[in-house]
Amino acid sequence: MDDRLPASVDGVVDGDKTRLPLLTLREAQAAVELLRQLATHEGDGAFAARHLAGNLARRLPTDS
Repeated sequence: MDDRLPASVDGVVDGDKTRLPLLTLREAQAAVELLRQLATHEGDGAFAARHLAGNLARRLPTDS
């Protein structure tokens, strides 16, 4: 597996000190869902999608 993909995902989430509100909540939820669907496949891209989906999902507000 190419370790650069997960490392680049971690670098984006962990390395950014200044965060900008680039997505609405609904857009972020849709992006996480898309990443989860991509993660069901095989390969490095699926692993990176799974990893990024988890990182983003943890930052979303919980449904109340």
